[in-house]
Amino acid sequence: MTDTTKYAEWSRESLIERLLFLEKQRNEAAVTNDIPAVETDQTNDPAIDTDVGINVDIDAGVDVDADGKNAQKSRKQSKRERQFDFGKFSERKVALKFSYFGWPYHGLARQGNALGSEEKREIESQFPTVEGEIFKALAKCKLITGESECDYSRCGRTDRGVSGFGQVIALYVRSTGKYVSEEEAAEIERNAIAEIVREERNGNRPVALPPNERELPYVNMLNKSLPPEIRILAWAPVKSDFSARFSCKSRFYRYFFSGDGLDIDAMRDAARRYVGTRDFRNFCRLDPAKQITNFERTVIDIAINPVPPKVSFVGNGQCPESKWWQLELRGTAFLWHQVRCMVAILFLVGQGLEAPNIVDQMLDVQGVGGKPEYEMAADTPLVLADCVFDRADVDWIYVRNPGQDAANMATLDRDILRQWSHLNTQAIIAGALLQNLRNTVIPVPESLKSVEGMGVLEDQEDRWANCRARYAQSEKQRVNHVVVGGGAIKVLRNYVPILDRK
Repeated sequence: MTDTTKYAEWSRESLIERLLFLEKQRNEAAVTNDIPAVETDQTNDPAIDTDVGINVDIDAGVDVDADGKNAQKSRKQSKRERQFDFGKFSERKVALKFSYFGWPYHGLARQGNALGSEEKREIESQFPTVEGEIFKALAKCKLITGESECDYSRCGRTDRGVSGFGQVIALYVRSTGKYVSEEEAAEIERNAIAEIVREERNGNRPVALPPNERELPYVNMLNKSLPPEIRILAWAPVKSDFSARFSCKSRFYRYFFSGDGLDIDAMRDAARRYVGTRDFRNFCRLDPAKQITNFERTVIDIAINPVPPKVSFVGNGQCPESKWWQLELRGTAFLWHQVRCMVAILFLVGQGLEAPNIVDQMLDVQGVGGKPEYEMAADTPLVLADCVFDRADVDWIYVRNPGQDAANMATLDRDILRQWSHLNTQAIIAGALLQNLRNTVIPVPESLKSVEGMGVLEDQEDRWANCRARYAQSEKQRVNHVVVGGGAIKVLRNYVPILDRK
C-alpha cells in the first residue's frame, strides 16, 4: 500500500494539480496502447517542493527525487517507445545491390512474411534466410512499413549454401523527398530545381526528390544493422514499374572447383554444347507444384577458366588440388537448380565417366525418356556473380559524393577483408595439416612398390605424398567415386552411364 503520510503536508490545490498532471500523462500514453512510467518534471510541477527533496510514491511505482534523474530517464524511455509516423515521409522505389555468403543461411528467399507473426519470426530464427535478415534491417531502420506493402521483387532466387556477389532487389522505402503543393511543384519544375514525382504510393501528391547525395544513406544505414555475411554494395533510384526480376537482361554465375583429377579440355568441349536457346528440362530439378511447361532457356556464353593468378586471395598453386578453375556462365534466366545440374554433368565428363556428347543427348528431350537420375553439384561453390540491367533503368550509386566520399567503399572493403582473413586462416591451418600428413614417412606397402606406368620402387620407406601418387595411379582403372564439387564426392560401387539408368 502507498504510504499516505508522504502527502500529509501537500495542500488540496497541489494534490488536485498533481492528479490532473498524472491523468494527462496516462491519457497521452493510452493513445499508443503503451502506458509508460509516469513522466515527472520537477522543474514545472508545483506539487513538488524541490527545496526539501520530497520523494513522491505514485501508483506507477516511480520514485522522483529532487534532482530529476528518474524523470529524465522516463522521458527518454517515452521517446524511444513512441511510434514512428511513416505518414510524415514520402516513399520512393529503389534497387539495392548486395552480396552475401550463402553457407550460414537456408537460402535467399524467406518463407512467407518473415516478420509477420511470432510464429514466423521463430521459424526465421531457427532457419535464417538472407531476405529475412534484410527485412529485419529494413524494419529496424524504419525504411518500410511492412514486408507485404513495399512492392518487393528479387532478381534471382538462390538455394541454401549458394552465395551472391551482385544480387539485386527492388522495393519502396522511406525517402527525404518533400511533399509540396501543386503550385510549388510547378515552380520547381519550371526552374528545374528538383525532380517532381507523383505516385500512388504517396497518394499522387507531388514529391520533390532530393539530389542523390542528399538522400538517406541507405547503404550505410542497412550495413550497420545487417550481419557481416550480408553487405549492401550500392543503391539506385528506379521507376515505379521497375522489377528486379523482369527488368534484368542477364544473370552471370560462377562455379569454383579444383581441377584435381579432371580433364578440363573434355569439360570445355561439353560446356560449349550448352550455348544457345535449348530445352533444359533434363538439367533442372522438376517441381510439379509449379506446373512449369516452358523449359527453354538461353545460355549466352559459357567458359571454364583458371582462377587468375592476379587474384592473390585464391590464385593457382603448384599441387593439383591448389589449382582452381571457375565455370563462367551467362544466361537470360535459369530453371530451378539448372546451373548445379549442368556442372554435375561436366564433372562426369571431366572424370571420363561420360563423353562430351552426353550433353547433346540429354538436350534431345525426345530421345531421352524422362529426366535421368544423377547427383547435383554441391551448392557452396556456386555464386550469383552479377545481375545485368540496362544503364537507363539502373545507374548504381556506390558513394554518395563521387570524388569526395570514399568511406563507404573503404568500410565495405574492410568488412569483407576481415571475413576473408578469418576464412583463409582456417584454410591455411587445414593446408598445414595436410602438408604434415603428406610429409610423413611410412613403410611402402607391397601393393605400391610396382605400379604400371611408374616403375618399381626399391625403397622400403617413403613420404606419404609419393606413396599417394602411386596409389592414385593404381586406382585410375577403377573409379569408385563421383566428384560433386566443394570437396564432396559420392562413393559408388559401379558407375552406370546416365542414359542406361532407369
